[in-house]
Amino acid sequence: MDLPIEFDEAVEDWERFEEYLVQARYSVRDPSTGVPLEQDMSQVLSRVSKQFSHPEVGKALITGKIITATPFLMNGGNPYTCRQGFYSCYPLGDVDDSTDAIFDMERDLVTIFQHAGGGGIDVSNLRPRGTIVDKGQGTASGPVPFAKGFSHLSARISQGGKRRGALMIQANWDIKDVKEFVTFKGDNPGMYTGCNVSLNVTSEKFWEDEDLLQLVAEYIWKSGDPGLLFTQKSLENTPVLAKYNPVFSNPCGEYLSTKDTACNLLTVNLSKCLTAERGKYLEAVYESSRLAAIAGNEILDMGGFPPIKRIEKNTLKFRPIGIGFTGLHYAMNHFDVSYGDEHEAPLFAKATQLALMLGSMQGSLDYADFSKDQGRKLKPQSWNMKYVDKIESEANSFILSDFPDQAKWQALASNIFGKLRKYGGLFNSVTTSQAPTGSISQLMRVACTGVEPYFSMVQTRKVKDIDESWKEFTLVPLEFYSYTKEKLDWVKEQTAHRIDPYQQIRILEACQAFNHTAVSKTINLPASTTVSDIRKILDYARKSNLKGCTMFRDSSMEGVLSDQSGKDGILEFTDMDERSGSTFKWRGPAPLYITANRGDQGHVREIFLNTTKSGSTLHGMSEALGRVISVALQHDYRLVRKIARTLEDISSDSAWQSGSLGRVFSIPAALAKVLDKCAENEVENDPQPYAEPSSYASCPACGKLTLRRSGGCNQCVSCGYSSC
Repeated sequence: MDLPIEFDEAVEDWERFEEYLVQARYSVRDPSTGVPLEQDMSQVLSRVSKQFSHPEVGKALITGKIITATPFLMNGGNPYTCRQGFYSCYPLGDVDDSTDAIFDMERDLVTIFQHAGGGGIDVSNLRPRGTIVDKGQGTASGPVPFAKGFSHLSARISQGGKRRGALMIQANWDIKDVKEFVTFKGDNPGMYTGCNVSLNVTSEKFWEDEDLLQLVAEYIWKSGDPGLLFTQKSLENTPVLAKYNPVFSNPCGEYLSTKDTACNLLTVNLSKCLTAERGKYLEAVYESSRLAAIAGNEILDMGGFPPIKRIEKNTLKFRPIGIGFTGLHYAMNHFDVSYGDEHEAPLFAKATQLALMLGSMQGSLDYADFSKDQGRKLKPQSWNMKYVDKIESEANSFILSDFPDQAKWQALASNIFGKLRKYGGLFNSVTTSQAPTGSISQLMRVACTGVEPYFSMVQTRKVKDIDESWKEFTLVPLEFYSYTKEKLDWVKEQTAHRIDPYQQIRILEACQAFNHTAVSKTINLPASTTVSDIRKILDYARKSNLKGCTMFRDSSMEGVLSDQSGKDGILEFTDMDERSGSTFKWRGPAPLYITANRGDQGHVREIFLNTTKSGSTLHGMSEALGRVISVALQHDYRLVRKIARTLEDISSDSAWQSGSLGRVFSIPAALAKVLDKCAENEVENDPQPYAEPSSYASCPACGKLTLRRSGGCNQCVSCGYSSC
């Protein structure tokens, strides 16, 4: 494979893209003009690093070994903001079943969005649609109409004024309105993009409901929603005691824990940990994670909470921090491990995660000592000792089977777990959480974000800048310039849609083994994936140790920018060598003629609308309508019925009459009648009807229909915008 631009050009585009991201999202702005006062990432890191008193943390930030989450990059050390939110994730838990509680939750979500965070809620407790209320005088709306309202709220309110709100809506699989909950996003394409939707699998009985399983698989195929949250596994595989109900999710699914807590996410940059020896690499991961945990604790003690008292109180009570990493695929390539290798890749991921977990746990202990030296005493959190027994045993076994310097790592693990048992826990309720990372990875020039493989070898980004001008970037991973042509070809075979979905789950399992909360990663599926395939993947995920599972099938909406290698069966406009048409005459305020032309295969591919008032506005708009619909039908003839349904209920102050098609009250409604009539005789062996998913929507940054679900976030595959 040949790279499209030279190394110097690639560096320049990464620098330009960094400048765009910083000024659009992270920079402190002049309070009177809104003009960015910081131009590049070094200035942002210089600002935030000065907020830390621990001497090693600031250096780790400046050198790019660790990075905080977006809210702290936005607001840490910002002297002007009145909405100083430092945290990404707020699982708010179940919505109580009253009108007051529902609207109180909306108010809390608005506050969180304004303070740069995202929320998660559970609507399982809302009474079903049709339930008698007000002493028999009325009926309840059910949970789904309120879920829709929460989604619209998230889409309207920006996080910290710089990105859209992010929201997860959970519901138990056995609620009465579950089928409506599963389908409301997919049945309304592009309308409810303000939320992710997940079902809580609260018992094994879920897997016995064949009708529901089939429905879930169909809507995952169609739109990427719903995801599944395996709440039983969440209760059993976390340090958090079960009485605190650690089953509530943040928007992206990586922080499953106690409600009304804010998780402070930080990321270790694996590209800065790479050495010639794998043992030294793991030591660097451990050390970076230790410093990230110290940084997370310092941020907790800085405050930066939204003005919701119960969240501040609970967060400081449990002190959750979530250390994850980015650049896993980059690190694998460095050591010549294929992301697709069923044996070596999961072992590499598991070793990396274990080093990160141990480092974060040591950081929790170290921060308690650091606080003591400064005159503050932290209280240890009570940990679930059954879980501690499990991960200690697994850690020791894994160190003996796959770690270099085994005696050193055994001693280190023994010391950490020994102190944990002495205190009954650590000084944080959890210390690890794997977020999707998104734009903060790109700020560190890591193209394979979080645990994801490279989506493609080269990414083109076209964005609308803060001055309303359009900018385009060609982002080539800089590490590729040190690879041979043979190695580039090798990596190309490991991009997102060439990695088997079962292998993606194996990688996630490996990371989940030593993760206190959860791992956020969407299972990427090629366009050819069937509903039956998705059913099988769900069964595989059920048997895994994952706490949740989300999937997205590429090219669900034809014509959207995506990885071309995942496409098949593109419907080209190649059957118009011979045309056959039908013309319908309508009587009305002005005579109207509608002609529908079919191609060689009998499908409607062209529409012409003419009125006798040539040169009039009516004539021009009618002709334009025909041309636009022709473009759509040339793109995909299966749209004919969808177009008809879109037009049929439009009315005006006039009526048109056709001898064969009857009476309608607008030109669009007349066109709908013609499309339905002409589509009646299309060939019987057509592929399934066109199905438009809800997952692609208009991107708020670049305006294209390229916003897709990625790792639990909404992410634009054109400009790189992320809701997380």
